[in-house]
Amino acid sequence: MFCKYLILLIFLFPLAAAAQVYRWVDERGVTHYGEKPPANRAAKTIDARPAAASVDSEGKLIEASKPPAKAAPAPQAVLLPPPAPPAPPVRGMDFGVYTQLRQGMSEGEVLLRAGRPDHETFDGGRHFVVKSLYYYPTIADPFITVVTIRGGRVAAIERTRKM
Repeated sequence: MFCKYLILLIFLFPLAAAAQVYRWVDERGVTHYGEKPPANRAAKTIDARPAAASVDSEGKLIEASKPPAKAAPAPQAVLLPPPAPPAPPVRGMDFGVYTQLRQGMSEGEVLLRAGRPDHETFDGGRHFVVKSLYYYPTIADPFITVVTIRGGRVAAIERTRKM
C-alpha cells in the first residue's frame, strides 16, 4: 500500500517541478516567458501551477487563482448647496407709521418705527452713501413707500399708490 503512494509521489513530483516558469524582458522591452531562464538576462520565477477549482451553489466553475471581484466603488456623495431661504413676506408700511416719518430722522429711528424694509439699495457716492429703503404694497395698504437716506439721515420720503 505504501509503495503505491510512493510511486504516485514519484510521478507527481516532476509535474510540480515542470510548473516552474520564468519571465524576463529583452532589450526591446518585450516580455518573454519560458521554462529556462536566459543566460544573459535577469529572470523572475512565476508560479504557473494550475489553480484548484471549485463549483459554487449554482454549479458554475470558480477558479481559485482569480482574485475576488472588486466591489463597485461606493457612490460619492454629492454636496448640494443649501436651499435658499424662503423670501420673507412683504410687510409693507402702515399709513400710521408713514405719518410718523420725517426728513432729518436717523436711519435707526426709521428702522425702529417701520421695521426691516422689503428691499434695500445702496449707492456709494463720493462724499456720502445713499440708501433707499423700499416698503412694498400689500392688500391692506396698496402704497409703495420709498425712504431715501443720505449720510445716515432721511432725505426724502415718497409714497405712491400701486394697486
